[in-house]
Amino acid sequence: MLGAYISYNKSADQYKWLERDLVNVDRTITPWLVAAWHPPWYSSYTAHYREVECMRVSMEELLYSYGVDIVFNGHIHAYERSNRVYNYTLDPCGPVYITVGDGGNREKMAVKHADEPGNCPEPSTTPDSYTGSFCATTFTTGPAAGKFCWDRQPDYSAFRESSFGHGILEVKNATWALWTWYRNQDSHSKTGDQIYIVRQPDMCPVHPRATKGWSVA
Repeated sequence: MLGAYISYNKSADQYKWLERDLVNVDRTITPWLVAAWHPPWYSSYTAHYREVECMRVSMEELLYSYGVDIVFNGHIHAYERSNRVYNYTLDPCGPVYITVGDGGNREKMAVKHADEPGNCPEPSTTPDSYTGSFCATTFTTGPAAGKFCWDRQPDYSAFRESSFGHGILEVKNATWALWTWYRNQDSHSKTGDQIYIVRQPDMCPVHPRATKGWSVA
């Protein structure tokens, strides 16, 4: 569980703690790594669009290098599930990001997508809510090259829907987990989104970068 509203750069206590924690995980005992924090790195909704880009720039490579499998976020009052992604590029070894901030709120549902005509926020309106910095500028590759927003649903966005709901993650074994999302208005027998998330440790080996002097025992 990480915090987006405290220091997260490489010199920060949070970053150092996270690296110590990850380097000590024995994946033969704990095969699945799931991370969570409040505002999402990957979201195509206009609400809070790219708001924590500074955190992503600082910490994404660390989570990727240790093979984090799934990331859960809230903050956006809607549902969205990503394909496996790293640095905005589809990557079979990247995490699956799931925004499930749709449990109910008084701020109404997020419905607008940044890739729809006329919905792209002005970059000046999206400072990092903790640092006040602007780490989100333009994309350098893909259909949004040279722009602040994509011009269609991003490749990383696998499924998105503006409905209140909840999800259940069932870890079946060391390589298979089942994620199921339910709309609140539907019966429990009807799924809104469902996917098996598959780990491929042979294809995606962990590349730890332990700092000298840290114990891995």
